Amino acid sequence: MNVLSFSSHVVHGTVGNRAIQFPLNLRGWNVDCVNTTNLSNHPGFKTFKGSKTDAATIADIFEGLVEIGLQYDAVIVGYVASVPNLECIADILAKLSYKPLVVLDPILGDNDKLYVDENLIPFEMETLTDTKISDWSSLTASVTRFYDLYNVRFVVITSVNLGGAMYCIGCLDRETTFAVPVDQVPAVFSGSGDLFLGLLTDVFYRTKDVETALRRTVDVVQRVLRRTLELTDTKMSIGSSPYIPSLKLVESKDIIE
Repeated sequence: MNVLSFSSHVVHGTVGNRAIQFPLNLRGWNVDCVNTTNLSNHPGFKTFKGSKTDAATIADIFEGLVEIGLQYDAVIVGYVASVPNLECIADILAKLSYKPLVVLDPILGDNDKLYVDENLIPFEMETLTDTKISDWSSLTASVTRFYDLYNVRFVVITSVNLGGAMYCIGCLDRETTFAVPVDQVPAVFSGSGDLFLGLLTDVFYRTKDVETALRRTVDVVQRVLRRTLELTDTKMSIGSSPYIPSLKLVESKDIIE
């Protein structure tokens, strides 16, 4: 199984392709990464060096992959960093002569902070649909609105707080949704969304079943987060919550496989 992943790269840390490649390798995937950034570390460490990759470079790299005859069973689109990069990747996907599974995560921010070009907004489900999700009824309205606006077959909403409880929501169509309860781990993590993206791609590709993929992915990610929390001695903080900038992926190998 071959997957192409467009996302960020850091030398140190477990975000972007660093959180996608290793888990998918463990599960038997050959992972080719097109890095939309090349940074020393992610911004959660308060300081970092490096730069974004420009769209011309992304297009050139992909052309090189095409020239040696590569095709992919799945394509992951994570952190793209800029509007030109997003347009470039969209153009690449539109021109493919075959139809891989495409899994897109509109990664625009985290922990209430935006960290991409503001022109990439709309931001996440509420802004994508111009709705406020506060209860089950408004969630249903938001999902219906999403399907009215966008040509997407399946939708996963990773974090929805309803009635004081956290859920992941899966949408099979505008009328069929299901909820997976999430036991919140008492800390803030970087890279958990990227890990989720990679694992969801794996399970959905194998099973072709959104509910199975979502339930299995939530379970594994939650266990990785708990182990990371247990094994991390020195923690930073975001507000009153402990902040852990790096996941313990190697130490969680037995959970991920």
